[in-house]
Amino acid sequence: METIYHIRPFDSTVDTASFCCGQPPLDEYIRRYASQDVKRNVARVFIATPEHDTKQLAGFFTLSAGSVSCSDLPASLAKTLPRYPVPVALIGRLAVATDYQGKGLGSILLADACQKVINASATLAVVGIVVDAKDSTAASFYRHFGFMPLLGQADRLLLPATAFCSLA
Repeated sequence: METIYHIRPFDSTVDTASFCCGQPPLDEYIRRYASQDVKRNVARVFIATPEHDTKQLAGFFTLSAGSVSCSDLPASLAKTLPRYPVPVALIGRLAVATDYQGKGLGSILLADACQKVINASATLAVVGIVVDAKDSTAASFYRHFGFMPLLGQADRLLLPATAFCSLA
């Protein structure tokens, strides 16, 4: 039976203490820093909980605003843009608890993040979504969905705005 998830803004009702995704920095972030980032308007944190247990944290992602130098963009995209830093949405973190890995939740979280950026882009312009992959497995996950490395930065990837609709 397929699990149905609720994705919502971070709140204190979810159990972050037992969250484990296999990446200690991501575990520590959700436990110690996520609520502070939300309060300080540094990032928006979204959590996924299974429908049957809205206190159990199955996964999360963060969104914030950023910019990248036009010279870091792939040539095909850079040629159409001004030569100064351009605005992007940043998925700073995306993690799935080990119990939920391999079941499609990462893809669901990524699609939800893209949909949120699409909705925001009606008001706030961005040329794409940037992610900082934690390792080669994460980079491969993002490349599967059309993200491309920024020049000289194999772990920093971009999904151009023109590709958003294919994910959301």
